[in-house]
Amino acid sequence: MAGNLALDSNHDIIIGRGATRIGGAEQIAQLVKCRLLTLLGEWKQDTSLGIPWFEGIFTKNVRPADIQLTIANIIRGTAGVQQLISIELDADYRARTLTITFTAISDYGNISDFLLWQQPNMV
Repeated sequence: MAGNLALDSNHDIIIGRGATRIGGAEQIAQLVKCRLLTLLGEWKQDTSLGIPWFEGIFTKNVRPADIQLTIANIIRGTAGVQQLISIELDADYRARTLTITFTAISDYGNISDFLLWQQPNMV
């Protein structure tokens, strides 16, 4: 797999200030994060991609098992991921955050990562 540009901590590409390329397991982990952070309908070229964070995940009647299944399916369906070994979700409903910790086997070895998803303040 050809190297992609590495994203910074805000998931942005910084051009001209030391942009670096990543490959292998690190690239697969970054791809998983990008897929999990994509809002349903956000990408105009394919509006079926993404997770319905506001329409489904952060609603009152959603079951934790359904959230975990949705996220697990996104990870399993990511190119380069062979198998999802473990996934753990830690929701803080007052702070409106969801911490996702996962371990998977990729084409390039094991990946272990975490992602903090925070719902923006609704004014």
